[in-house]
Parts: sequence; C-alpha cells; structure tokens
Amino acid sequence: MKINCLSIENFRSHKKTELNLDRINFFVGGNNAGKTSILAAIEWGLTGRCMWTDRAGRGGADLVRQGGKHMTVALDVARLGAVVRSLPPHTLQAGKVSGVNEGQAAIHNALGAAEDRLRVVLNAGAFVNMSQAEQRAFLFNAYGLTWTVEQVAAELAGWLAKKGLPEEEAARLAKRARSYYPAGIACGPEIFDAMEKRAKEERKEQKKDRQRIEAALEEIDAASLNQALPGGLEALKDHLAGMKKRRDKLLKACGAGREVQARRQALEEKISQAKKKASAAGTKAESLAAELESMGGLGKAACKPGNDDMEKEFQEKVDAANKAVATARSKLEAIDKAGQALACKDRRCPLAPELLQCGLTKDQLDTVLLSLRSEYKVTSQELGRQKTALKEATEKLAEMRKSREESQARARRIILLQGELKTRRRVVETIEVAITDLRKELAGLPEEDLSLLEDLANLEVAIHRAESDIALHSETVALAGRKTALEQDAETLAAEVADLEVLVKALGPDGLRRDMLSSILEGFVGRVNDRLGRLTEGAYQVTLGGDMTISCRANGGPLLPLRLLSRSEQLRAGIAISDALSAAAGLKFLAIDEADILEQDNRDLLSGMLLELAEEYDQVLVFTTVGDVQPVNPGLPGVKMFWVEEGAVKEI
Repeated sequence: MKINCLSIENFRSHKKTELNLDRINFFVGGNNAGKTSILAAIEWGLTGRCMWTDRAGRGGADLVRQGGKHMTVALDVARLGAVVRSLPPHTLQAGKVSGVNEGQAAIHNALGAAEDRLRVVLNAGAFVNMSQAEQRAFLFNAYGLTWTVEQVAAELAGWLAKKGLPEEEAARLAKRARSYYPAGIACGPEIFDAMEKRAKEERKEQKKDRQRIEAALEEIDAASLNQALPGGLEALKDHLAGMKKRRDKLLKACGAGREVQARRQALEEKISQAKKKASAAGTKAESLAAELESMGGLGKAACKPGNDDMEKEFQEKVDAANKAVATARSKLEAIDKAGQALACKDRRCPLAPELLQCGLTKDQLDTVLLSLRSEYKVTSQELGRQKTALKEATEKLAEMRKSREESQARARRIILLQGELKTRRRVVETIEVAITDLRKELAGLPEEDLSLLEDLANLEVAIHRAESDIALHSETVALAGRKTALEQDAETLAAEVADLEVLVKALGPDGLRRDMLSSILEGFVGRVNDRLGRLTEGAYQVTLGGDMTISCRANGGPLLPLRLLSRSEQLRAGIAISDALSAAAGLKFLAIDEADILEQDNRDLLSGMLLELAEEYDQVLVFTTVGDVQPVNPGLPGVKMFWVEEGAVKEI
C-alpha cells in the first residue's frame, strides 16, 4: 500500500495540511505538534476510526478542529485512487464507489486487508498493546486460521493415524471429538481449548467411575470364589441323589431303633443350624433393606429431571448479575471521572480533558455536578442490589450443585445395596429349601436297623458334605456373576479412559494444534526474528507458543510476554511484528509512531534497517519527537523529511 498524497482539513490541530509522500517519510517536531494526528487522520480516512474513537467510529465529531464546521481527509492510494472521507455528515468516496458501507468495502477489497489488520499496519505498537488473548485471536484472523469442529475432527483423524493408531481407531476417536463443540460454527483458538476441556471433563468422570467399580471388586472375597466343585455341580447332585436313595434303603432296613433316633436328632440339629444361618442371612437382608428404604430407593435418589435446567437458569442469573455489576461499576467510574474533571481547579472538559476547558458557567457546572452526584448515588444503590442478587444466585447455584452431587452418591450406594441384598435373599432361599428337604426327610424316617448303623453313619457324613458343597457353590456362582459384570464394566471404563487420554493429548497445546499451526506460521516467526534481529543486533528473538502466545527472549534470558518488556523493547518488537503482518497481507506498508522512545543507537539501527530494506516496502512513515532545533535532511533518494509544528507541516 502506498499513499501518494495526503490532504487533511480541520482534523484536530490541522487546519489545512497537504503532503506529497515518498517511499520513506520522517515526520519530526516537538511534543503535541500534531504528528500523531497525521497518522490518526490516515487511519480514520481508511477505516472510519482511530485511536480517539471507539471501534465503531463513534466520537469522530470530537476530532473536528475548534472553529471548523467539518473535517475532511483525502488520500490518493496507489491501485485504489482517491479516498475522501468527511464528517459531519459522514460521507465516503473510494475510487468510483460512493457511500460509507460501500466505500469501506471497496477499500478493504482493493487493499486485501480487513480493518483490524490495517490498524496494526498503521501503528507498530497496536499489536503489542493487545492482551495475549487478543493477540492470539488476531493472528488466527490475520492468517485465516478458523475451523469448524468437522474440520478439526477430519484433521484429528489423520493426525492420530500418523501417530500410529489404526485408521478405524483414529476415525472412531475423531468422531467422538466432534461431539465436543457445536457443529457448523467456524472458530479460532477457542475451539481447541473448548474441545480439550470437554475431553478432560469426560476423563475425570470416567476415572471416578472406574475407581468406584474397583472398590466394589475389592469387597468381594477372593477366597469365596475359589470353591470349585471337583466333578461339577450336576455330577454332585446326581451323586447326592444316589446317596440319599441308599440312605433311604438303609433307614428302611434299620427300622425304628436307636439309629433312627440318632438320625432324627442329627436332622433336627441340621435343621436348627440351618435356621440359624437363615436367620443370620435374613437379619442381614433386613438390615440392607432398611438402609435401602431409609435412602428412599434408586428412583428418588437420582437427580430430578429439571435440576439441570434449574442449574442452567441460575448460572444464567449469575452471569447476568456479574454483567450488571460490571456495568454499574463502569458507570460509577465514568461518573466519577467526569465529576473529577469538572471539579478540578482548571475545570477541564470531561470528554477531552487533555485538550479542552469546560465552557459551562458556575451555575451550570453546579447543576451538572449535582446531577452527577444524584446519578452516582442511584448507580451505587443499583450496584448494591446487583451485588446482593449476585450473592444470592451464586449461593443458590452452589446449593443445587451440592444437592446434585449428594443425590448421585446416594444413587451409587443404593445400587451396591440392591446387589448385596439380592445375593443375601438368594442365600436365604437356598437354606430354606434345604430346611424343607430336611423336614421331609425327618418326617419319612423308617424304623431303625442296628445292623446297618455304621454304613448309615458314613453315608450321612458324605451326604452332609455334598449338601454343604452345593450350598457353597450357589453362593459362589452368585458372587462370580457379579464379579464378572463388574470386571467387564472396569475393562470398558479402562478403554474409555485410554481413549480420552489420547484425545486430551491430541487436543492439547502440544498436539494437533501445534502441528497445524507450525507450518502456517513458520514464515511469520522467521520474518519477525529477522527484523527484530536487525533492530537489536541479534540480541532479541520471539517465539510462538503452542497456545499461539508470543514471547520474547533477550540475550539468551528467560522468555517473557510482550507486556513485560520495556517500552523501547515493546516498540522494536511491535515494528518487527507489524512488518511481518503487513508483508503477509501484501500491503508492504509500515507506520512507526513515537520512535523517539528508542535510544539513539536503536534509532540508528531502525534507520539503517529501513534504508537497507527500502525496496521491500511500498511506503514507510516514521513519527518522532525532537527538540526545538529543526534537523537537516540528508537528501537521500526516496526519503522525505517533514517538520510538524502546531498543526502545520512543511517539507524539510
């Protein structure tokens, strides 16, 4: 981008300024001479906003010079033609296109750069003065680095495959990642942060579930699961049936003698022992049922259907209250600032205290101050109410979340109780069946036969052993089934956690995003370091982190964010970054304000770089403050110097 000539009329201190510019242009003069106003006029002419307006251009009317009715900035831009912007009313002519919106679009199309990029190109310090989040978002926008979740998922599948995962596995994980962000929305860096956060949250929940299942497995007695029957359950039942038939024959043969009585006593003892076992198991089951009943059952313990909506509603109330508190505070600060400006000794205008004095009479001023105090009081009261509302909404939200977590814990406890209760009831049923069989046997005892007492005693021992083995086997089968189900759940959760570990790493700063961005921004970082090396004799170098934050290292020291550098260091870094962004946009334009911040050695390095690389730029504008002595133009080809004083500009 090259501005061949510039005309400024009634813009701040400039009444009528007309300039013919060259490739490299130096503007020098004293403080408040109007140098920065020239750069602001260029920005306003090209974008409709500048450092003294908001992002929408509001406040432009305050830039009209005192005594002037309207202001006009006219530029002759190469490959675009004449650009003329006036206010009031706000009009714009860009080449052959008229109208503010249409003309603005024509400017952006002709230059191939959006408004934010022009702002950085027109002020080397603009990028450095942004927050890290704004810098990161700007780089994404400047290089068109926006993606939808579908695009990220597609890139993720390929990235995982390159890391060694089978294609089907990589595609499955990428499909899962698509659920981490709304479909069809193109976003910058926040899409990676949001997807990584979702993956971490899922991983945390899955790990908690796996730990609960592992704790349940530890409660199952391992020794009780190792009671395997040597010949199998059916063979033992057949053998037991055979022994009972033989016992029946022996009992019939023995008659109703002493052995029958002994058998009767044995059966009665077994029934008594079985009843004790059944009673103990029943008591445990009743205890479990009572505890389960006291907890209200699974259905009541679970979260109510509307809880999530209510949490969301209260979260929105908290957000709204925060916003209202911030608005009230901002309003109080504005009222306080205006009151201080009006109440100060020299009564400055609150809209432009550094430029204008207040024109109000004392009575008018008292009326305004009284109104400001009243508004300050009302706003303070409103701030108090909003703080109270914020506190109540925050406490209610915390209470609802605590209730939900307690409800979920109860639900998990109920599930464990239900499983154990079912097992105990099965044991009771098994024992009761055994008692019924014993009673039937007791009722059908034959007459004893003393001659067969020894065989009958041995047979009773074998039958008792077989019955004990069958009862134990029933308990083991029930526990084994529960353990198998828990182990399957644990394996599933382990696989889930492994998948999420892969996704967290892939979506993190050192994963997919770093690989996607490194190749795109490698040229940008290289050019910035080339320019910064020329400005610092190789002492400084910038790096771009995985989260797209720019840091600077001086003389091999630690990496520091740009905001922690000195003003001189920030300006040199800003010049290098502005140069790289301008080159990326194809503008080849560089504007440097407040170059006097640099020490003389650093200014010499800047001048040397600009002269050495002059052919790489379409145009360079440098603004610097000097003393009262006007410098001498060295007369270099392609270089012009201008003296700025009280809004008047003349070529040196």
